[in-house]
Amino acid sequence: MNRRRKWLKRLLWLTGGGAVALLILWGVMLSLMYRWVAREPVLTETPAILALQPEPRGDRVYLGKNWFGQREGLPVLYLTGTPFEMGYANGVLTQKQIKRQEDSVVTLLHHVAPYRWIQFTLEFLVTYKNRHMTQHITPELQLEMLGISRGSPDPHPEMGPYYNRILNYHGAQDISYMLMNSPLIRRGCTAFGAWGSATTESHLLCGRNFDWEADPVFEVERILIICEPKNGIPFISLAWAGMTGCVSGMNREGISITVNGAPSDLPSDAATPTCLVAREVLEHAHNLAEATEIIRHRQVFVSAMFLVGSRADGKFIVIEKTPEQTAVREPEPKANSLVCANHYLTAELKDTAINETYKRADTSLSRFERMTELLATNHLGAAACAALLRDRQLPGGKSAGAGHRGSLNPLIATHSVVMDLTAGVFWAATPPHQLGKFVAFDLNAPEKLLPEQALPADPILTDGGYAHYLASKTNLSDCYSALKKGELEAAKTFALQAETNNPGYYQNAWLLAEVLFRQGKRTEAAAACRRALDGKPALGGERHKIEMLLKQCFEQK
Repeated sequence: MNRRRKWLKRLLWLTGGGAVALLILWGVMLSLMYRWVAREPVLTETPAILALQPEPRGDRVYLGKNWFGQREGLPVLYLTGTPFEMGYANGVLTQKQIKRQEDSVVTLLHHVAPYRWIQFTLEFLVTYKNRHMTQHITPELQLEMLGISRGSPDPHPEMGPYYNRILNYHGAQDISYMLMNSPLIRRGCTAFGAWGSATTESHLLCGRNFDWEADPVFEVERILIICEPKNGIPFISLAWAGMTGCVSGMNREGISITVNGAPSDLPSDAATPTCLVAREVLEHAHNLAEATEIIRHRQVFVSAMFLVGSRADGKFIVIEKTPEQTAVREPEPKANSLVCANHYLTAELKDTAINETYKRADTSLSRFERMTELLATNHLGAAACAALLRDRQLPGGKSAGAGHRGSLNPLIATHSVVMDLTAGVFWAATPPHQLGKFVAFDLNAPEKLLPEQALPADPILTDGGYAHYLASKTNLSDCYSALKKGELEAAKTFALQAETNNPGYYQNAWLLAEVLFRQGKRTEAAAACRRALDGKPALGGERHKIEMLLKQCFEQK
């Protein structure tokens, strides 16, 4: 009995000691997070915009000179004034969109980390990683983010200080660059620049797909932002509510910039988010030399590529930027186009181990090759640029079904743009993806309506092709679920339906092969594996799995 009491007493001491230790650890982590959280910049005076109220006028809502409305089905936000004023107007006018975006982020967080202690640990790690971020963000952009936090009610105060979260969200895109193979987030942007004899009027033209398979809210609620800063170059970009950075934009001096992900290692500490580097270029660069100097000067914490065009220089360049290096890729002599996918091509970075691994594993080479061959055979105007961005074939014109990640248009784009640097016209695609109408904007006269210059929607939206593609996605999802439950006949039916709705797509044959193999039909399964391999699996890991399944089909039972 005494021994039992002794063990019980010891257990109580251990339990109590453990609880006390956890409380102390929790307190220490909270104290450290408080020290690391970004402090809000100080306003030297009370901005007059704080006294203004939103005022509906027609189909727009105004806050002073700033407004939010629609043009031909695309949300448009006009911002002007000081950095704080532009940020505050952004927050006030788009607060509903900001809330929906953060709701989706919080939902994803709860899915990935369902327990509060895991969420707290992630918050601690993010706060630690980003503790020096403000040292790498200009005071003007910090004031703009402060304005957003003051203009929009905090939708999730339980997630920590609002201003600090807004800073961190601007680095979230960079984190996703390291998840280009993640099943949660797919990326694979492709961009091009063309000039001289490659274009119909010798204009400088740029096009880009921003392929980011995140929550649908980011695709549906893309926003065209027209920005006229008090002390900077006016510019236009396609982005999202509450965002001060840029991933696709053009300024009034004829500078364009697009940001593409690049092979990247895990960062140590956060530095300047790449979207803020691009924003600085748009607001301050007049030519390629100035743009290059801005990008070279900024320290980033993940790698990225910037396709930069310049009306003054009459060409495009690609700047490959890593935390350690900045390398510039110039066009080949006598070239009149330049392609940017997601792998390095400069002498400094092309032979790195991480680049070689990425090229074998992902789709960048396929997209680069297809865009290159299309540019060589097309004489581009704006409509032809949109057609390139919507191309769904593999190199050589091979049809591989809709949604293939190795195509220029894998039907996952959150936005797509065409830019004419010579004329100062910016086209932004309406949903879904890059399939809707491209709405035209004149950067020199942003209020001017240009319905006659709109680029029509992709015929896939009206000829039944997109509906069949969506049906095939549902078929594949149902097939996978049935396969997990062991319902093999149902899974086989779904796989065959997917092939009917989206002929030639390798995943249809791959899942069918899995079903047939489990049914013991190895000869038929092997034939399905070969059809899947003929369909050019997009990722290296997928090819390997199909090849292993094919090998199993011939092994002895």
